Amino acid sequence: MTRAQTDMALFLGVLALLSLVPWVVALRRAHAHGDWDRTSWLVLLTGVLANLPTFAYVLRTGRPQRLDPLGEVVIGFPGWVLLVGIAANGLLVVVCGVFFLHRLLARRAHINTAPLVALALVVLVALSDGLHGQQPLAPRQIVLVAVLLAAAVARPGRPALLGGAAVVMVCTVLGGIEALVEPGSVLRECRADNPCGSLGVHYTGVFTNENIFSLLLIVGLPFVWLGLRGPVRVVLTCYVAFVAVATGSQLAGATAVLAVIFLAVLRPRLPDEPGPPRSQSLSSRILFGVPVLGAVAAVGLALPFVRPEADRLGDRATVWEIAVQDLRESPFMGFGAKAWSAKYQAGEIPAALSPSPHNQWMDVLYAGGLAGLVLFLLLLVHLLMQGGVRGFPAAASVLLPVLLASLLERPWSFGISNSLTFTLLTAVLLPVVPARRPHTQSPGSSMTATNVSSRMPP
Repeated sequence: MTRAQTDMALFLGVLALLSLVPWVVALRRAHAHGDWDRTSWLVLLTGVLANLPTFAYVLRTGRPQRLDPLGEVVIGFPGWVLLVGIAANGLLVVVCGVFFLHRLLARRAHINTAPLVALALVVLVALSDGLHGQQPLAPRQIVLVAVLLAAAVARPGRPALLGGAAVVMVCTVLGGIEALVEPGSVLRECRADNPCGSLGVHYTGVFTNENIFSLLLIVGLPFVWLGLRGPVRVVLTCYVAFVAVATGSQLAGATAVLAVIFLAVLRPRLPDEPGPPRSQSLSSRILFGVPVLGAVAAVGLALPFVRPEADRLGDRATVWEIAVQDLRESPFMGFGAKAWSAKYQAGEIPAALSPSPHNQWMDVLYAGGLAGLVLFLLLLVHLLMQGGVRGFPAAASVLLPVLLASLLERPWSFGISNSLTFTLLTAVLLPVVPARRPHTQSPGSSMTATNVSSRMPP
C-alpha cells in the first residue's frame, strides 16, 4: 500500500466523520416530521443484521487473506463468523414475524401488493429447487420469505426509504471509522486484472471487497434523496455517490454519476411533500424517464445473449455462454437458487462468479426460467405504476441504479437473503396511490378526514 493510498483512506475516514453533521441534521428533521416508525426500524434491522457477520469479520480481523495448506485462497468465512450469521438470521426472522403479527392483528394493516409479487418469485425459485433435487427452502430462503411477508403489511413511503438511507449511513460511517483506525483493512490490492479506480484505490469499507460495498451504495443512493428532507439530502446524496466512485468499481462509479444526474433531472418528491409539480413538467419527466429505463432494461436482458467478446468482459462472457446453453434444458422453470453456485463446487466456474451469473436478468432466468422472468418484469412494472403518475419519478429514480447495476451484477437476489436484501425491501415499499374513501363531514366540523388521518400514530 502506497503513501498516496493511505492518505486517500484517511481522507475517506475524515469525510465519513464530517458527514455525521448533515446526517444528524437530516435525522433530526425526520424525527420532527414523524417520519421514523416501525417500518423504518424493520428496514434498518434487515440491512444491519444481514451484514453483521461481514462487519464483525472485518472490524475484528481486518479482512486477512486465508490460505489452505496448499497455498490456495480459502473462499468463505471462518466458523465463528458463520455462527454470527446464523444468530443474526434467526433474530431477523423473529423480528419479521413479530412485526408481521403486530401489523396484521393490532394495526389491521393494508396488504401491499408489490412484496407479494416479489414473494411469488421467491416461491417459484424455491419450487424450482425442489424440482431439481435441491432443498426447497434453505435457511436464507426462509429469511427472505420472512422479510417479504413483513413488507406485505409494512407502511409504504418515506418511513421505508428513511430506513434504507439509515443503512447506507451505518455502512459509510463504519467504513470511515475503520479507515481511520486501520487504513490497510479498508483497501484491497490493485492488480493488472483488477486495476485501481479513478482515485487510485479499491475502497472496501467494512466489506470483504469493493464490489459488494459499491453495489450497496449505488442501489441505496436514491433512498438518501427520497427518504430525507430539505437541501441536506442533496449534500448526502453527492457524498454517497463520491464514496461509490472511491470504491474503484467502474460500474459503480458510472452508475453513481448517472443516478445523480437522473435525480437532478426528474426531481422526484414523495406525496407528503408540499407543492405538487405542474402537470406539464411531470409529463416531460415521464417522457424522459420511460425511454431511459426501457433502454437500460433491454440492454441488460439482451447482453448475455449477444455473445459479447471475452477480452472486454472477461469471465462474465464465458459464464453467460454457459448459462445460455444450460437454459435449453429447463427454459420455463430454470434450475433453482442453488444450481449456479453448485457449478463452482464442480469446478465449472471461478469462485468470484459463484454467487450469481453477474447479470440480474440472467440470474432470474437461470433460477426461475421464463416464468421467473415474467414475474420479475411484473414486479418492475408494478413498482413504476403503484404510485400513479405523480409517483413515477420516485420509482424511476429507485429503479435506474438497479437496472444499470444489473448489466454486470445481481443487485437483487430472489434465492437467498444477502447484504442487499434491505434494498429490495425498501423498493417494494415505494409510495402507493392512496385508496379513495367516501368522505363525509358534518356541517359543524372543521376537521377533515385528511387532517384526522395525518394525526393518527404510524
